Amino acid sequence: MRIAHFPNARHPAARPSFFTGPKCSVSIPVHDALLLDALQQASLAFSVRSISYRTGPQLECPRVSLAGPILHREDGMFLLRVSETRPLRGSDESARLAHVIECHGLRLLERDGPDVRREPLFSNARAVWSHAGRPVSLMDRLKIGLALEEDGPQPIAELEERVRPTCDLVAALCALACENLLRLNIEDAHLGPRTIVLGS
Repeated sequence: MRIAHFPNARHPAARPSFFTGPKCSVSIPVHDALLLDALQQASLAFSVRSISYRTGPQLECPRVSLAGPILHREDGMFLLRVSETRPLRGSDESARLAHVIECHGLRLLERDGPDVRREPLFSNARAVWSHAGRPVSLMDRLKIGLALEEDGPQPIAELEERVRPTCDLVAALCALACENLLRLNIEDAHLGPRTIVLGS
C-alpha cells in the first residue's frame, strides 16, 4: 500500500500517485490529497466491497467523463467524484446527468471538502492508515482473530483483556483493518478504547 504526499497537487501538470489496498482491483490514480482521504475512508467502509478504476468514456451531452474510481457497494456501483466544492446544477441538469450515468450501470457519488473532512471519520481514517504496513506477529493475528470469532464485535479495551497482545493493540488493529482482515467502527466516535472491532 502506498500513501503519497502532494506538494504540487494544485499544479495542473502534477503527476498522480496511486492508492492501493486489498479492496482495490487495480492501483487507483490519485491527483490530490482530498481524493486520497476519500479513498482511504472508502477502503475502511463496511458497505464498500471493492474499489476499481474506470478509464472512460468522455461523454459530450451532458459533458462528463466516466473515468474515475468506482466503489462497488452493497447498494450498487458508484462513480466517485471528489472536489473541494460540489458543482452547482439545476434539477434538470442533475436528472440528465444521473440518467446518462445510470445507462452505463453506475450511480454518481459526489463528495466535497466539508463532507470528506467530516469528523470523527476524517481523523480516524487518517489515524488508521498511518499504521498501514505495520508488522503484526502471527501469534497476535491468531489471538485477535480467535477472540473476534468466539466473542463477536467488542470494544478495543475488552479485546485487549482477552488477547493480551505482545504489541500496541490499537496500532495492530489499524494495520489489520488496512489489510481488510477486520473492521473498525470509526464513524461514530474518535478512535480509542471504546471503538468497536468487528471480524471481516
